[in-house]
Amino acid sequence: MSTGTTYYALTLNVQGSSTAAFYSLTPTSNLEISQGGVTCFPTALSMTTVSIYPQTLQIAAPAGVLSAGVTIISSETRISGRVMVSPPVNVATVVTLYGNGGVQVGQSIIDPGVGSGTFDFTVSSAEAIGSADDARQIIEGKLQK
Repeated sequence: MSTGTTYYALTLNVQGSSTAAFYSLTPTSNLEISQGGVTCFPTALSMTTVSIYPQTLQIAAPAGVLSAGVTIISSETRISGRVMVSPPVNVATVVTLYGNGGVQVGQSIIDPGVGSGTFDFTVSSAEAIGSADDARQIIEGKLQK
């Protein structure tokens, strides 16, 4: 277990879904979500809702492109959790963990047509992002523009 609080940037991306869906990203215990952002480029006029809680990120998004990111706060050596997509979409749902300097630490892909999956990344304190502000900047850089 690493010492002290560490930060990581966790993103969720969907490129070109043909239907609206609800996305939920929930880390396991001993991990906390803080600050985040979402961008989406819908294919039709539609409502989007985003909720960022300490234990889950929830997004109701229209068809199109979805890019979301949150800061993970932990002192654990594993960043893991579950992703739900309802209904399953026609494209992959990609969860990526970034560490210090925006370097990719791990990636998990939920195949098209699959409604849920897990992610599990082993991390070290050397890979951690230095501060919550640095994590925010990395997330902003990873969101689709």
